Amino acid sequence: TGTITAVDGLKVSILKEDGSTFEQEVLPGAQIVVEVGEQVKKDDPITTNPNVGGFGQAEKEVVLQDMNRVYAYCAISFSIFLSQLSFVLKKKQFEKVQLAEGF
Repeated sequence: TGTITAVDGLKVSILKEDGSTFEQEVLPGAQIVVEVGEQVKKDDPITTNPNVGGFGQAEKEVVLQDMNRVYAYCAISFSIFLSQLSFVLKKKQFEKVQLAEGF
């Protein structure tokens, strides 16, 4: 919980209950809906865009895909690598046979 102390462009300053000041930056294009002196709580929206963030919102790690997809990608990549390697080795073997036969 805290009190809005300043709204300066894209920065909103919040005075927390413990006396520390927290500055929340918002992205361009978002409309700030809080005013100076207003009380806010954790996760209260301070902008009209819910994707921009709120007071007390922390950045977390984003999981883009599940592990089964990663394992499948690794398996496909490894199989492609092995097939390309076998093609190169077979071509070298074929070239040796051609040289031996005199083509």
